[in-house]
Amino acid sequence: MKRAILVSENPTLNLEIKVVLPLVSYQIIATTDNGMEALRFAHRFEPDLIIMGWNLRGLNSSEVLQNLVEQHLCPIIVVLTQEEHHVLSEVIEADAHHVIQYPWRALEMAAAIQLAEHRFVRETEHSQQIQRLEEELKTRKIIFQAMLSLIQQRGFSEQAAYTALRTQAMVTRKSMRAVARDVLKGVWLPELN
Repeated sequence: MKRAILVSENPTLNLEIKVVLPLVSYQIIATTDNGMEALRFAHRFEPDLIIMGWNLRGLNSSEVLQNLVEQHLCPIIVVLTQEEHHVLSEVIEADAHHVIQYPWRALEMAAAIQLAEHRFVRETEHSQQIQRLEEELKTRKIIFQAMLSLIQQRGFSEQAAYTALRTQAMVTRKSMRAVARDVLKGVWLPELN
């Protein structure tokens, strides 16, 4: 069973959520109505889902939500009552994974959990893809700088500079990036043939 943290001060809401969650293979591992405690629980228990209401004690609900979203630990569903509809734009702006209005039907909560999980997985995949692309870009930049250095300081042609870097990488079993760094640091400089 997956684990969820419930952050809410509404006892009726808490009871209904506790009844619905086992239907979607979740169990409540912690409950609080204090924002600071919610953040501690999120780090201590590493849940698979956080369901939070509004009007928390200790910390502003908006700050708690922003903090949880930035940490990207798990999907976050915000439950708003009809009286709290005025904060909907704030919740959307904070990028909660899903928002549901109370009262709801059990099927709505099940759908909300699946949508939040799906959105969280997609965000994680996109974030990893962006990191890979940024690393690739850094590597290309370092290699380009090393090639430019060899062209300007040693008189290599572009093709000869690239070939020298690639050959050194294969001979030393280092990455092209590591060899390019060595060139930029002056640790290794190829001889012009």
